Amino acid sequence: MSYGIDIFDDFRRMMREMERFMGSMTEEMQKRLPISRDEGFREPLVDINETSDEVIVTAELPGVPKENIELNLTDSTLEIKASQKQEVAFEKGGVRKRERRSMNFYRLIELPCGVDGTKVKATFNNGVLEVRMPKLEKAKRHSIKIE
Repeated sequence: MSYGIDIFDDFRRMMREMERFMGSMTEEMQKRLPISRDEGFREPLVDINETSDEVIVTAELPGVPKENIELNLTDSTLEIKASQKQEVAFEKGGVRKRERRSMNFYRLIELPCGVDGTKVKATFNNGVLEVRMPKLEKAKRHSIKIE
């Protein structure tokens, strides 16, 4: 005896609703990620701190080898370029699997003041880049006696 009712109709309807919801949520999350889709680069997360003597930029570059980081400094900007390439291969039960992944990072940072490019120090430890840039010495203030 058949009543023409599919007991899975409600389940299929619920699955379609979940797929629609997850799709819109994924699109919204992708809009908020710091990724430049036009150039294929991801912007690293950075902190910029200014003290009385220097500007300190800290950038997160997870998984990037030190030799794949390029820094360029102009009068008013710090440019960070980095790339990470990984290849994983293994064999299990006669099946060979090989995966490749690459990620490029790019960030152009406007500096809050002029820095002395000849005295910049950069360190890289556990995926964290720290660039310390001494500020340019300002002209010292002198009192002038009028004669």
